[in-house]
Amino acid sequence: MAILALLVVLACALGSAVLYRQAGGRVSAVEVTKRIAPGQQIPADALTEIQVAKDSTLKIVPWEQRSILTSKYSAAVEIPAGTLLTGPMLTDAAGLTGDQSVVGLSLKSGQFPPGLKAGDRVRVMWVGRDAATKGTASPAAGPGGTGAVELVGSATVREVFKPANGESTSALSLSVLVPASSSGSVVQAASSGDVALVLLASAK
Repeated sequence: MAILALLVVLACALGSAVLYRQAGGRVSAVEVTKRIAPGQQIPADALTEIQVAKDSTLKIVPWEQRSILTSKYSAAVEIPAGTLLTGPMLTDAAGLTGDQSVVGLSLKSGQFPPGLKAGDRVRVMWVGRDAATKGTASPAAGPGGTGAVELVGSATVREVFKPANGESTSALSLSVLVPASSSGSVVQAASSGDVALVLLASAK
C-alpha cells in the first residue's frame, strides 16, 4: 500500500510538471486585426496581442517587439485580418521588392476619391488631352476630345500626407506602390498634373 501511495504521488507530481511546462510554453505574439496591403508600413492600430503555443518552427513575432514593427517594417505580402504575424511576412522599412517602385503624387480635388488612406488599392489613370497619344494602353474617350488611359490596374496607397496648417484640404499628397515597369509613365503623367486615382474594392 505504501508503494502504491508513493506511485500515485509521483504520478500526480509528473502530471503537474507537464501542465506547468505546457502553460509555460505559451508566449505573447502579434495578431493582425485588419488587412495590411503589400508594401504598407505596419500600422499600430492593426495589431493585437494573442497567446500561442511556443513553436520553434514558427517564426512568430513576440508581442514585446510590436514597437519595432511599426517603425521599421512593412508588409512583404498581403496580410489578411486575423493572421498570426510571422517573420517572413515582413520586410524592412523600404518595403520594396525588385519589381516595385514608390511614386509620389500631388493631386487636386477631382483627381482622387475622398477618404483615401494607406493600404487602399487604386487604379492609376492618365487623364487629359495628351493621354490618348502618349499612353501605352487603349484610351477611353472623354468630353472635348480628352482621353483616359489606365497606367496601373491595381496600385497600393503607401502613405497619405496630412496637409500642414494653413494648407488647402482640397489637394492631396500621397505615395503609391506601383510596378517598376509602370513607374516612368506614372511619373511622366504626374509631372503634368494629369493623374487621377480610382478607388478599387478592398480585399476581404
